[in-house]
Amino acid sequence: MKNRFDTIIYSANLSGIITSIIQKKKGQKVLLLNRYGFFGGSITESLNLLQKKVDLNPDQNQILSGILERICEFKEGFLFEDDDTLVLNPEVLKYVLQKKCEENEIDLLFHITPYRIDFDEDLIKITVIGREGEIHFTTSRLVDFSTEFTFAPLIDKTSRRFLHSRVNFISLPVNSEVLKNVSRKIKLIDERWWLSIDLNCPDIFQVEEEATQTLDQIDELLRQNKSRVQIVPAQSHLIFSFKRTDKFERRISFVTDFVNHFEPVDEILISQKIEDQLKNEINI
Repeated sequence: MKNRFDTIIYSANLSGIITSIIQKKKGQKVLLLNRYGFFGGSITESLNLLQKKVDLNPDQNQILSGILERICEFKEGFLFEDDDTLVLNPEVLKYVLQKKCEENEIDLLFHITPYRIDFDEDLIKITVIGREGEIHFTTSRLVDFSTEFTFAPLIDKTSRRFLHSRVNFISLPVNSEVLKNVSRKIKLIDERWWLSIDLNCPDIFQVEEEATQTLDQIDELLRQNKSRVQIVPAQSHLIFSFKRTDKFERRISFVTDFVNHFEPVDEILISQKIEDQLKNEINI
């Protein structure tokens, strides 16, 4: 793989893929990075499946509209839908986003962890850790559209602050009375449940341990009622605040450059706002 790109983008969520496609259509050399080996960002990695609907302009939001239309073509592309929200099928989303990248011939590098950023005149030097060790790239622009602001601590450790976390998961069917103490829950079209539980853990390094304990406890409760936890996330849903400091050059973009404030349910909204602004720079 070549190591010089015009734009390097992280991660392979809706916003990252939309940006990759737009920049590729500009004629740029684009590389899309991702921590896990599958697409979807927090929606699939953390099972952050409950999302707000947005009003889309098919002319202005061609890419996002196309993605959602493809998902809708699957019988269970949406596991729940009402007037304001929907629950995405994570496996369908992964498949649709993968096909979208294949169709647009986006260069991908998955299974990586961002490690270091250096600045050299007009270039940004990026080091990531992959399966083969350190991998080095140079780029003119870095786009971090992860909602965890993954690259921010590599530039300024004080810019990102951990707020709280949740563990999201899917259970097999069970009587709603069993789940009466779970505040965020959605009954899916196939009678399963999407569940989201806040973790009372101020230490980010202990989040996964608490998530495991929480899942074990609710799984025991479900099994007592002839049900069980069926699908667990690759990681808990981590929620951060971010403040851009003087150490951040304008060649590095974050979600908050396009959306001032967002909630976990706003992944579709974020990607819409980003496509809206980038669309004005190119006729797709």
